[in-house]
Amino acid sequence: MKIKYQALRAPKFKTKIVNELLLGTQISTYQLKKMTSKENRDGSKSGYSPEDIRRAKIAINNLDETIQNDRPPIINVRMAKGGTGKSLISGNISSAFAMLGYKVLAIDGDPQASLTNMLGVDSSSEDIVHIGNLMEQFDTNNEISFDESVRAIYPNNMLDLIPADITLTQTDSWLISRLGRDLIFDRLISNNHDFFNQYDVIVIDSAPGTTLLSFNLMSACKTILAVAWLDRESVKAMNLLFSNIIEINRAYPEKKIDIEIVANGYHPSYRHCKEALSILAETYKNLMNENVIPHYSGFVRQSSFLTEESKGPLIEQDPNSVGGRVILELAKSLLTRYGITLCGFNENIKPTLR
Repeated sequence: MKIKYQALRAPKFKTKIVNELLLGTQISTYQLKKMTSKENRDGSKSGYSPEDIRRAKIAINNLDETIQNDRPPIINVRMAKGGTGKSLISGNISSAFAMLGYKVLAIDGDPQASLTNMLGVDSSSEDIVHIGNLMEQFDTNNEISFDESVRAIYPNNMLDLIPADITLTQTDSWLISRLGRDLIFDRLISNNHDFFNQYDVIVIDSAPGTTLLSFNLMSACKTILAVAWLDRESVKAMNLLFSNIIEINRAYPEKKIDIEIVANGYHPSYRHCKEALSILAETYKNLMNENVIPHYSGFVRQSSFLTEESKGPLIEQDPNSVGGRVILELAKSLLTRYGITLCGFNENIKPTLR
């Protein structure tokens, strides 16, 4: 599929960042230049793109680029209430996976369009064909305008986005009249291999609350990535999210959806953070991701206002920052948890011990 929109950004990363944080193995600058076809240029100064990192990993591991997934793993970033940092996590891990050399499709499933705006698409002024539109096209006439919807964030499919806007709220009113409405998104993926299978992973930013669209997005997944802000309300909302999953599993026993929890907003000086983290760890100890996202000022600065051009997620802007390193560790842990592979190869990057 040819995407009609040009890539919004083409990030480049220094040799030290590539070697220490992204490749998973140390190689010389000469080897890195050779693998990325930069022998005649000073690659260390011009920097290396996500596609360069992918090319280097393919060379290091002697991989076959023609191998594709049967169906890419789906990471549905979800919570039953708003304000927990779902968009922050989904945007940053989408960028992190691309920086690690994986081709990523990000889908904004929230009418607030926070992920869309974070990645640099202005949902308030641009014509948006969102995931609800694509589901309706598929279910009614099977002619889907992926090229009209998908926005290239990084070049060459390293990070693409299906954006959202406020009209996504209308999807529920359409879904309510459809037969088999819970599985329309699941069928959309299964019946469009050529489009979805060009990616190594799909990341969804789901809306809070319980809607027909959120059930659709959940029903296509194996594991929900729940983002819990460290306060009492998020701890309570976890019970509602579990009830949603139980309901889907009861209706579709073959799904067997489970959950992984990421704690967000930790500050060692705040007593309520420690208490909430302790409750989550005791209640859901086998479901907790080992990474805890800190209350970090850099995450606040990444938000763009209507009068400003988005500079992208924190991990793209400053991967070596405190927040950037934690996001990378989270992304690396999810590679194994979700079975994300590179050309069929399980890289299994070991997260840095802390």
